[in-house]
Amino acid sequence: MLNSIAQDASFLLLLLWITGALFFISLVRIFLLARHNRRMRQDILKMEKQAAEQQIGIISNHHDTASWRAKIQRQFDALRAELATRLDQSEQSNHHAQNKLDESWRQELATAHDKIKKLEAALSAAPTQVIAKPPQPAIPTLPAMETLRIEALESELAATKSALTTTRQQNAALRLSNLMARRRQTAPRRGGMRPARHG
Repeated sequence: MLNSIAQDASFLLLLLWITGALFFISLVRIFLLARHNRRMRQDILKMEKQAAEQQIGIISNHHDTASWRAKIQRQFDALRAELATRLDQSEQSNHHAQNKLDESWRQELATAHDKIKKLEAALSAAPTQVIAKPPQPAIPTLPAMETLRIEALESELAATKSALTTTRQQNAALRLSNLMARRRQTAPRRGGMRPARHG
């Protein structure tokens, strides 16, 4: 009987050691799992923080990009409006200068025509006055006053016609230069409208 009790005690002691060892292993396992879970939670928090920072960065970049695009668009619109205003002012100035030039040319042309008519009338009336004038043999032979007057009128008529031709040539050159200036000013305006369509 004592032998059976000793065997049961040794068997119970063995079971106790096995149970203790398993319990210790379980404690170690629980400790390791807890530490692993703690590290995983820390990693998850770090990842969430990084994701939040990235999201904030993306939103900030998007906002900065939108602000930059809006700023560039405003600057472009202001520049386009300024260029359009300057071009309109230049066109008005050119139109006013062209009107003044046309008016001046018409006045000069009318004055030249009147002067030519007067000179032609004087030339047509000069021979009649020369024929109607009685001869004066007592005076030495000198160029007649009417002849000198006719020559002066002819030279003045030639000078007037030459001045009229020169005025017409200058007017044509000024019109051509104004036309070229308008074309050069219209080209930047068309180039400036294209980015607006693109934007």
